[in-house]
Amino acid sequence: MKKLFFIFTVLFSLAACHTAPQTADNQYPQNRILIIFYDAQVGKEPLFKAAQKYGSEILYDYKNLNGAAVRVPDNKTPAKAIKYYKKVPGVLSVEMDKRAYLM
Repeated sequence: MKKLFFIFTVLFSLAACHTAPQTADNQYPQNRILIIFYDAQVGKEPLFKAAQKYGSEILYDYKNLNGAAVRVPDNKTPAKAIKYYKKVPGVLSVEMDKRAYLM
């Protein structure tokens, strides 16, 4: 009886410690946010006008970094939005928002 109790205790402990592996799909569900940096000399106006025209919501204006976070409209794909924003005058880079981990 003690052996059976011990085995169930070990199995229960191991099962309780198990977590589902994180994949790209469930780690960033439906990521539709872009981080866009622009040339300070050109300014943010061309980017913000282009975002309004494209139908994107400006989520955050990074004033000290000359950048912005924008949401891709539901009727557009992130890949097409990246191509669109890369053509805006003054835009230096366009990247998908993602988590960064410090080691």
